[in-house]
Amino acid sequence: MWQGIKAACLNSATIAWSYILAVVGAVMEIMDNVLDIVNDPSLKDAIHGMIGDTKIWGWIILGISIINIIARMRTLRKVP
Repeated sequence: MWQGIKAACLNSATIAWSYILAVVGAVMEIMDNVLDIVNDPSLKDAIHGMIGDTKIWGWIILGISIINIIARMRTLRKVP
């Protein structure tokens, strides 16, 4: 299992971290929809009070993830 994960990440901790950020960003992106399904206004208010607009934070984290992956792929392509 670990060999498969390492292969998917190209043996790079930076790419693994970027994948984790992408998942967190996607979860934050859909957080409002999930909170609407839960139908608990106090929970929604508490989360919005702590982190603000979850859609914006989701897009920011996804953007950071994409930039990290692109930068790391660029350095992996370079041959010394």
